[in-house]
Formats: sequence, C-alpha cells, structure tokens
Amino acid sequence: MTLLLAIDSATQRINLALHDGHEVLAEHSWRSVNRHSAALPPMVGCMLAREEQELTALAVACGPGSFTGLRIGVAFAKGLASARQLPLVGVATPDILAAALPPCPGHALLVLLAAGRGRLIVTRYRRHAGLWRPSGEESLLDLAELLRSVTTPAFIAGELDADCRAALLGAQQDGAPLKLAAPSGSLRRAGFLAEIALKRLRQGPPQDFDPARVTARYVATRDTP
Repeated sequence: MTLLLAIDSATQRINLALHDGHEVLAEHSWRSVNRHSAALPPMVGCMLAREEQELTALAVACGPGSFTGLRIGVAFAKGLASARQLPLVGVATPDILAAALPPCPGHALLVLLAAGRGRLIVTRYRRHAGLWRPSGEESLLDLAELLRSVTTPAFIAGELDADCRAALLGAQQDGAPLKLAAPSGSLRRAGFLAEIALKRLRQGPPQDFDPARVTARYVATRDTP
C-alpha cells in the first residue's frame, strides 16, 4: 500500500496532499504569511492522524521560491523522511503548476513566482508530447521587464497579486500577445506534486530518493553580492 505526503511551502501559501497511488485522499491549501514554521507541522499531523495507513513516501517542492518558505518545507520533509527511513522526491516548484495546466495551442507557458521587492521568478515551458516541458533556465524580472519580454504568444499563470494581475490584464487589453490563467487555475496544488513524485518513484532506483540528496534551490537576486 502507498501513502505519500506532498509538501509545498515554497511561497506564501502552504499546500499539502495525501495520495494513495489511486486518488488524492486529502488536500489543503492556505495562505500563511511568515508563519510557515508554526503552521506546517500541526496541519501535517492533523492530516496524518485521519489515516490508518502508515506513511510510505514524501514529496516536497524544492524551489525556486522564497528563502524562508523553501528552507522550512524542505527541512521538515527531510527530517520526517529521514526519521522514518522513507524516500523523498524533490520537485521543481513551477513544474507543479505546469502539470495542472491545459494546452494553449500556439502559446508558450510562463509560470510566475513572487520573488519579493516587485520581482518575479519566470519559468518558460513549451508543449511537447502532451506535456508542458521546461524551456531554459528561470529568469528574475520585474513586471516591466516581463511585459517587454512577451513578444510572442504566452500563456501566463502563477500566484499573482492584485497589482500584477491588473497590469497583465491591462497589457492584454492593449494588444500584448498573452493569455492569463484564472486565479483558480494559477493555484499550485499538492495533489499534482504527489502525482509527479509517484511517477518518479515508480521509474527511478531507490537511491535517487535518499532524503540527503534533496536540497532547496534558490534564484539569486540581482542585488546579492
């Protein structure tokens, strides 16, 4: 029997799911600004307490994302996996959202993550063999730079604040070649994180999922020495 816990605390939201390999048994998402370390453990405990089966694996969003959110989520997942001697699968944060998004013919996909100080982490994807596949490295851009970079059709999704969403909608109305995902379609769901991890667990050797191999991956800011 399988029971995988998926943890995503890479941004200001915390997303959790339990998956038994056949269905999502439980899923919870909430905004937790600067309270990740206090909010994450009790909610995990509450979710696990409802299940009779023992945990068999974990997955965690490993970046990019906010320094504090990633550090707390990855450290918690590694500690729990190591203590219980369970496999841990690290998944790139934007891949979780990309896995949930439908095709958008003729468009690239841009997944946005807030990086603070008005900056955005932008990851570009192309559709290939029925899936969104990463296309190049992440970019760290402010909103004006992002809008200047959209010169070909782009489907944009991510956790966008009101000002960013309004600016993107305004650019769309002014003729920019972009489509904007609805807020509900821009929420990273831990159920998709769980399914990515389950697929990798079935395909890869056990040594690939040693908790010690999972590390948080950050995007350096331009004002970092």
